[in-house]
Amino acid sequence: MASQPASSRRSLWIATGTVVVALLGLGAATAVQTKAETSHMAPPPPPVTRSASAPPAPTGGPATTPPERSAHTLLAQPRAAGAWPGPNGLSGVNGDPVLDAASVAQFCAERGRACRVAQTYTDRTSYETMTSGTGWTFEYFEDFDGVLVISQGLVPIGGEAALPACARGEFDQSWRNFGNLMVQYGRGDSIVRLGWEFNERTSQWGGRDPQTWIACYRHAADNIRATNPAVVFDWTINAHSTPQHLCGGLSTNCYPGDEYVDIVGIDNYDHYPWSPTKADFDRIAARPEGLTWLYEFALRHGKPFAVGEWGVVPTGDAGRDNPQFIRWMHEWFAARAPHLAYEAYFSNCDTGGVQSSLFRVDARCVRNPGSADVYRGLFGA
Repeated sequence: MASQPASSRRSLWIATGTVVVALLGLGAATAVQTKAETSHMAPPPPPVTRSASAPPAPTGGPATTPPERSAHTLLAQPRAAGAWPGPNGLSGVNGDPVLDAASVAQFCAERGRACRVAQTYTDRTSYETMTSGTGWTFEYFEDFDGVLVISQGLVPIGGEAALPACARGEFDQSWRNFGNLMVQYGRGDSIVRLGWEFNERTSQWGGRDPQTWIACYRHAADNIRATNPAVVFDWTINAHSTPQHLCGGLSTNCYPGDEYVDIVGIDNYDHYPWSPTKADFDRIAARPEGLTWLYEFALRHGKPFAVGEWGVVPTGDAGRDNPQFIRWMHEWFAARAPHLAYEAYFSNCDTGGVQSSLFRVDARCVRNPGSADVYRGLFGA
């Protein structure tokens, strides 16, 4: 993204410390969210019914996960170039307005094709709640028969100073607890976007010192994998630029190494800069920190590629619905289908958010009817 005050997707979100009230079927509850969290709308966790201090020993793995939920099984299916999603493409969405299976199912019913991927997040109030205490993340997707993609931070909210301690291994047991938790809920064979968008200027776990960031990531990955060997790690950057104070201005300076990464991914929105023409789309994608640029990096490292978040942004520099962006993204996916692990649209209606929703009709939602029609025609067929 362009280096201007509004260049970050987060800069469109509400200010730090805002209290968000999420209304669930279980009742009303409040959750404090920072500006980097408000567009993800994680619901408050339900009452704890399991011991956070003594998670069970791992028993899962690819062989114990139902095939329709197994990342290993579904990622291994062939995908032909020229079509997306096709019979084997992993296409999906985040839960919106609630991070749960019902919200995902509603979106996918609107588009006309079931989702095989659901993208969600953990609680990040503390190391305990983001590892052993985030069982609700899995409970809310208990009924989802598809691959779960969990976006997991490296430190809690406000925990930037904890990165060096993480890099020294002081939270290794917490990461082992998270691996156990995944297995406990039958989701060991899932994708984890570990430390995603570390190159975004407001990230709580930004790569201010690349070596410290890499060491923290490696400790987290090693210890999650120690108790959950089936986990699939997705190393995800934020398009379209990296500030100089993060990873030295280049996201790949924070690449933790091939042995710690299973998928290379990007979050790619139509803003800062937006794409008014196909030529602009191609140019933005090809330059450093762009969609095609990172895809080529993935190929050089022998990794499949993913787009864990993407969408139109009528509240950004485009200032309007841009259905052509949907069309160009679909063309990009179809052309690279054999190497595309998955993609998940990001639906959002939060006040001050990206307002990327396609199918919601709430009064607070900016409507994107052109994008909705194009998306339904291309991704629901």
